[in-house]
Amino acid sequence: MAAALLAGCSTQSELRFATLMSEVPATKALILPPPGGPAVVAVLQRTYKNGITQEIALSTASTTSGQNAFFVSFVNDLEVPSEIDDVLKVRRITPDRLQSEMESRLSGLDMRTSLYYVQNKYGPFGFATGRSGTGDTCLYAWQEIEPNKPAILTPAGIISVRLRLCDADATEEQLLRTMYAFTISAYFSSMDWNPFGEPPPVPSQLGAIDAPSFPVGMGTGANPPAPSPPARAIVRPAPHRAPARPLEAPVVPAAPVEPRRPLEGYPVVPPPS
Repeated sequence: MAAALLAGCSTQSELRFATLMSEVPATKALILPPPGGPAVVAVLQRTYKNGITQEIALSTASTTSGQNAFFVSFVNDLEVPSEIDDVLKVRRITPDRLQSEMESRLSGLDMRTSLYYVQNKYGPFGFATGRSGTGDTCLYAWQEIEPNKPAILTPAGIISVRLRLCDADATEEQLLRTMYAFTISAYFSSMDWNPFGEPPPVPSQLGAIDAPSFPVGMGTGANPPAPSPPARAIVRPAPHRAPARPLEAPVVPAAPVEPRRPLEGYPVVPPPS
């Protein structure tokens, strides 16, 4: 009995962690950056009752404090009830919420929200840019992907994306390429999961009569390229010149006139005096 008591006292309790995040392989990233980078260096994941979130750390080449990353949320069902904090909720995008996110992930930077309309293959997104005190160009972009029509019976899900990206040498256009060309590489197997909505209809001119299609760069693909309007002739006034003097005919000296010889056989009449 004494040996059993001593063995019980020496048994260590199970080690637990205070965070619910766990690291998964980079191949399990919900979003993949475009070819050419930035590279995925780590993926932190948390699983909920109705979805999953990931912080996908990206390679960083800047002196700005913080980690480049995608922040992604996949929600399978928005209406799951729960009495504990194990349900993922995606809050709607508001200017105040975005400002709070940028202050947290890009502390101390003056970020300016762009007023340009932009969209990638998943739909429209917004972004803000700024420049750090060390000269780095920084981008913060946001996008929510959900059906364009409300679901009748069950919600079809939603994908929430945030991108924080700073670089010492890249331009704003180069940073935006990551937001334009990323790929969503995961999905839920549920039949109700469809945050992308219905596929677009086939173009009406496809296969139709009198609707030629042209290769990229040779037309719009629906109609032949319109002929360019003829160039307008530019009529320029002639420079002012003094009126030309009429040409004078050259003076030709008259041929000498031979004196007329008197006719023979007639008297010579003297000229008047």
